Parts: sequence; structure tokens; C-alpha cells
Amino acid sequence: MKKNQTIVLAIIVIVVLGGLVAWSLVQKPEVPFEEEEEELAEVFSMSAVVSSVDAVNSFLMVKPANQEGEVKVLVSETTRLIKLEFPFDPAHPPQEATFTPIQTEIEINNFQKGDNVFIKSKENIAGKTEFNNVDFIHILP
Repeated sequence: MKKNQTIVLAIIVIVVLGGLVAWSLVQKPEVPFEEEEEELAEVFSMSAVVSSVDAVNSFLMVKPANQEGEVKVLVSETTRLIKLEFPFDPAHPPQEATFTPIQTEIEINNFQKGDNVFIKSKENIAGKTEFNNVDFIHILP
């Protein structure tokens, strides 16, 4: 009977230890809550759609991709305004995988509501609703 009692006791100890190990693996350690300031990543360019054009005051209102609200983009004398065009009919693209788009210098009054644009700034524009240090604005094909 002593041998059976030892086996039963060993089985009970193994089950209890297995339960403790399983319980400790399931439990997540509590980490004290630390408030961290959320830092915005630095952003120097954006893709957007033109909402409106004010050629008299030299600015565009644009709706950035995947972002709520509009952004006012002030155009200065040093801002390059360029329209990009495919050198082929988009309905019949060439078989070559590479090409160089045609770049045409334009004026602010050439922008229209609904144009897809790519904007590159010389300053961090993350979280801003207005900025003016713009390097270039491309109208995308």
C-alpha cells in the first residue's frame, strides 16, 4: 500500500506543479501606467486632392490622403509648380517597365479642384493645418 500512496502523492505533486506553471504563463505581469507624450513623426511631404484654389492670395486648400480636414498650402515665389504627364497614352502603356514623366512648369491658376497633388515641404508639416515653406507641388497624372 505504501507504493500506491507514493505514486498517488507523486501524481498529485506533478499536477499541482503543472497547474502552477500553466497559471504563471497565463498571467500577465502588471506594469505601472506611465504617461508618455505622444510624439508626431516628422513629415515633409504629402499626397492630397485639391479642394480649392485661391490664385489671388497664392494658396491651395487640399484634403490630405487618409486624414480628416483640409490643409492650407501657401505658395511662394520659390515654390516650383509642376504638372507631371505620362509620355504615352495611359490606356495603352508601353511594354518597357521604366519611363520618365514629362514635367511642365505651371502657374497656380492651372490647378483645379479635384487634382491629385504631391507636396514637398522644407519644414515639418506633421499635424499642421497651414504651412508655407513649400519646395514643390506636383500635379499627378
